[in-house]
Amino acid sequence: MTNLAAKLHGTWRLESWSLVYADGRPPEFPLGEDAVGYLMYTSDGHVSAALARANRPPLDPASIDSKVQAFDAFFGYAGRFEVRERAVVHKIDFATNPALAGVNSLRHVELDGERLTLYGERLTLSGPDFAPSPRCHRIVWRRAR
Repeated sequence: MTNLAAKLHGTWRLESWSLVYADGRPPEFPLGEDAVGYLMYTSDGHVSAALARANRPPLDPASIDSKVQAFDAFFGYAGRFEVRERAVVHKIDFATNPALAGVNSLRHVELDGERLTLYGERLTLSGPDFAPSPRCHRIVWRRAR
């Protein structure tokens, strides 16, 4: 086990999840600026993440719209993790979005005391001509106590 892996073990509480664009546009917050969530790393190599919009309304099981809103307001997955030099790979086994099963998500790690920041680069299409614009997921966690 690496030193970084040992430092990741435990439960982390979400501080913020933003999409930061290289072209200077303002960051976006996929689940709002006050999103809530937990990230857990176990000593036997498992990872689990659950993120949600804050103050979600109760689900009305008879309403398709209510179910859609509940799905759009929550993101979660579980699987295994592997630490690489200054990075962690989340090997997703299952997720709220079934298309993520089998995906390996690389996140660069910045660890500063009780704060963990994960960065992940990704290209997205934007603008009327769909020119690629690099964006970075910036997910900040604080160790849960």
